[in-house]
Amino acid sequence: MRNIETIIQAHVAPVGTFTVRRALPDQSRKSVGPWVFLDHFGPFRVKPGEDGVGPHPHAGIETVTYLLSGRNEHLDSAGHRGIVGPGGAQWMTSGRGIVHAEFPRPENEAEMTQHGIQLWTTLPRALKLMPPRYQRIDRDEIPEIESGGATVRVVAGDFEQNGTTTKGPGDVLMPTLLWHVGLNAGAVFSAKIPAGFEVAAYVIDGVGQFSNNAQRVTTGSLVVYGNSNTNTNANAYDDIVFSNSGSTKLDVMILGGAPAEGPLLFHGPFVMNTVEQIRAAEKAYHSGAMGSLPEPA
Repeated sequence: MRNIETIIQAHVAPVGTFTVRRALPDQSRKSVGPWVFLDHFGPFRVKPGEDGVGPHPHAGIETVTYLLSGRNEHLDSAGHRGIVGPGGAQWMTSGRGIVHAEFPRPENEAEMTQHGIQLWTTLPRALKLMPPRYQRIDRDEIPEIESGGATVRVVAGDFEQNGTTTKGPGDVLMPTLLWHVGLNAGAVFSAKIPAGFEVAAYVIDGVGQFSNNAQRVTTGSLVVYGNSNTNTNANAYDDIVFSNSGSTKLDVMILGGAPAEGPLLFHGPFVMNTVEQIRAAEKAYHSGAMGSLPEPA
């Protein structure tokens, strides 16, 4: 069983017209597997036509926006457009560089409440300059497994249970996992994690008891597990375990994968391996080589 390495408390940061809880990157931890960024936004009531994140660039990463509530539109300079509702995800690969924007697009009263998680992965060194791409993942495409008071939505990677493997729809470019776990009061969740993977659990809502840690972990905390198994054989696993110690549902995002290929250089919306790559991305953006998109009406 994996022990707790550290618990990161998210800090408040401004994004577009709203604020978020930001758990990655942190002074103590820059990445968990390939994941280098985690923002938790909402819940808040949107102001259509005002809220959102306008056109901005990315390079060297993938962005993943997973909606818990609301309805969200993605636009980018490669010509992609997609709208997803609750339980869906926007998965964009920036590669050598792209400009994109995301806006709430509610169609009913329930969708006026925006709530979700945005994450970034760093791309492997060999794929830093790949062409941009986009995956629109609807709620119905994401498999759900229910067992022992837990519901697991497998967005990406493999989830192993009782000898059965469930694969998420995210078309990943490196060994990666992303699961959304809902846990009833008093229930316990356990999962097998490949021994070579780094892994963490972000508490979206509720109160949990994690592994050997006696501290009650609450909303806005990123629980980072250590790796207790040095065996990197493809068939070697160790376990993560947590329980719902509150009186209401515990909502958790599990993220992890093979360690990021470094060095990692963070420069605003760009995450690269060299200073030269950062400079090239800046030049491409400011020269218009990444393209552009108009503000939506």
